Formats: sequence, structure tokens, C-alpha cells
Amino acid sequence: MFVNLFRPPVGAPMKPGAVNDLFVALRGRAGVDRRVPPHALRHAFASNVLDAGGALDEVQDLLGHTSIGSTQVYAHPAPERLRQAVERVPSPRLRADGKDEQDRLGSRTAQSWVHRR
Repeated sequence: MFVNLFRPPVGAPMKPGAVNDLFVALRGRAGVDRRVPPHALRHAFASNVLDAGGALDEVQDLLGHTSIGSTQVYAHPAPERLRQAVERVPSPRLRADGKDEQDRLGSRTAQSWVHRR
């Protein structure tokens, strides 16, 4: 939701047409392609917060969603973040002397899992 900050009634929600007019004007000044809709910025923001390590419930609060399901639409983890998540999982490995050793999954294993998605 956008609110009026500079024109009365200050703090009141802006009408969709006013938001679109503002976006079109700012989009042109910023050099953003005219085919980019306003919602694409919201989607990019949510995805960027998640890619930076933000939690889904944090993004839910930032976007004002009441349902986590609405927020999950924005969760498109980058392949690098998926690889890092898989590599954090401890994996028992057998050492040459036959003893178990706690180790991290090898990057080849992590990359093969990420590429299957």
C-alpha cells in the first residue's frame, strides 16, 4: 500500500491510479523499461531480502502479508544460496581408518542437488 506523503490527505492510502501515475513518472526518470509493472519492484525487493539471508517471516512482515503462503510466492532462492544450504548439512563420512567422521557434504554433491531443481 502506498500512502500520500506530500499531498493532502497526508497518510491516507493512494488510489491505484495515482500510484500508477507516480510509478510511470518515476520509472521514466529512472530509465526503467516501460514494460516493468510496479509489482515487479515489490517482487524484486522480497526476493533480494530473501537472497540476502532474510527469513520468510521477516519478508512477510515487511510486505504486510497475513498469510505466509502469500509470501512464499516471492521465494525463488538463488542457486548459490541453495548450494550453501546443502553444504551446511553435516554428513557422516567414513575415514580411511574405518571411523566415522563428521564432515560437510562435498560441493559436487551440493551442486548436483541444486542443478536438479
